[in-house]
Amino acid sequence: MPNGTSPSERSFFRPKTMETGRHESYEQAVEGEYVFRIDRGGQSPFDTYNEATKELQGIIRACLEDNKSSRAHGSLWSLSTVAVTNGRLIDNTALRLAFEVPSAIADPAYAGDTAKLRFVECGNSVAALNDYLFANGLSIKGCGSNNGQTIAGALSTGTHGGAYRFGAMQEMVVGLHLVTGPDRHVYLERKSAPVMLPAFAQSIGAEFIQDDTLFNAALVSLGSFGIIHGIMIETRNLFALNAVRFRHPYNDRLKAAIAACDPTMIPLPAEAEAIPRNNPYHFEIFFNPNEGTPPSDAIVLVMYEADYDPATYVAPAWNAGEPGLGASGLDIMGALVGRIPSPLNKLAVPLLNTQVNQEFSPYFKKAIIRDLFRGEKTLGRTLACGVGMPLARAIEAMEIAFKIYEDASVVLPLILSHRFVKGTKALLGFTRFETTAVLEMDAVNTPETRAFFNKVWEALDAAGIPFTLHWGKYSAFLTPDRVRDRYGDSTVDQWLASRERLLENVAVRQIFNNEFTARVGLAN
Repeated sequence: MPNGTSPSERSFFRPKTMETGRHESYEQAVEGEYVFRIDRGGQSPFDTYNEATKELQGIIRACLEDNKSSRAHGSLWSLSTVAVTNGRLIDNTALRLAFEVPSAIADPAYAGDTAKLRFVECGNSVAALNDYLFANGLSIKGCGSNNGQTIAGALSTGTHGGAYRFGAMQEMVVGLHLVTGPDRHVYLERKSAPVMLPAFAQSIGAEFIQDDTLFNAALVSLGSFGIIHGIMIETRNLFALNAVRFRHPYNDRLKAAIAACDPTMIPLPAEAEAIPRNNPYHFEIFFNPNEGTPPSDAIVLVMYEADYDPATYVAPAWNAGEPGLGASGLDIMGALVGRIPSPLNKLAVPLLNTQVNQEFSPYFKKAIIRDLFRGEKTLGRTLACGVGMPLARAIEAMEIAFKIYEDASVVLPLILSHRFVKGTKALLGFTRFETTAVLEMDAVNTPETRAFFNKVWEALDAAGIPFTLHWGKYSAFLTPDRVRDRYGDSTVDQWLASRERLLENVAVRQIFNNEFTARVGLAN
């Protein structure tokens, strides 16, 4: 049994030899993982939270004593190896507490509404957080295309969602509780945006730090800043979304809407044309390249904010075995695995297109975030890549992807899409452009798929299109030089220096390195 484990603790060590992740996109040899048991309410929630902090510190101490690398993980939703290591994993999915924040320990200078602040433990899935907030008449501000990720994992990799005037999921975070060594843990905020008084940090036994650079570095940390235990988030009142998915010709009008990032330029189908369009929320364009390169039609998904009325609201019906209404291309690929032949050839294209059309059927629904962005059902090996770029290069980039697919000699189950997201302050947030257009490439995981992704990256680079890659998705293109080229030497150096300041010592930094961060030049 590794050091630091005993039957009296809430956590235990479970030997295992291999981790594959939810989407079977990688295989990682491991020694095993520490797992937390579900809290059974034996003590007050805050005491339970603080005891978990001590256990997390004990796990770090054990890894140091045994000279083993460590990595905290949630739902293992990532398609890259960012969340794993060849040593010991820490499964935090049972750490699911959530707290209201007493206004008496909020900073009087806080610009928001303290009643809407929540302090949530790292293992809460987005789905669990949605349910908790719903019971309080509240909502998260932004969400990815589904709700299976843990909140800590989603923000650590920059999960972007599609709230294009709000930003990626990390934008709702205003405080972080980081376990940064066996004898150190910190509560971190921006100095320019104070939220809590020192008394809050004292209540969890943490060192209180207000520093913009440190916070912006830790916000998208790739799991390298220790263990995120607690997250202070800003929520909002429940609101509804009028969501419309429909086909529209891929013509100059649609291209103009993409170039302007303005969904109001696209006419809605007759059944939805009367909805108010003064408050757009989500804008996404899907393409099936097996219908043409480019196809004559795109699949458009737009959402407009609307009032939420609890007296009349009825959640739309959903079969939990199907992609949710806010499904991404990856959700669709997961649903198609097992229903289409492999390998594909041109004779199978009509069947593939029929299946895609069924999964992307038109709809007009009014729903809250909790009921729109729901868990995908992955049935096999899928792969996805998210390429962030300036809005002005979005159409050019998509046309490059079309051309590469046209020239390919294989038929791929593949969806290409654009999602649009407001830029982030996080130092290594991949949505770093003022308005980031995210070219999504979603497919079944095959050598041909990976070759296609690589050709697109190379062609975008050759065209001089500046781009970043989603840390939690396939990103084999990244090297230390390319990371520095895309984020800038100063930004990368600030991130690395912040990591040095926050982690307790050199030995702790070493155990929170992994092969992924070493490969991209972020393991100092």
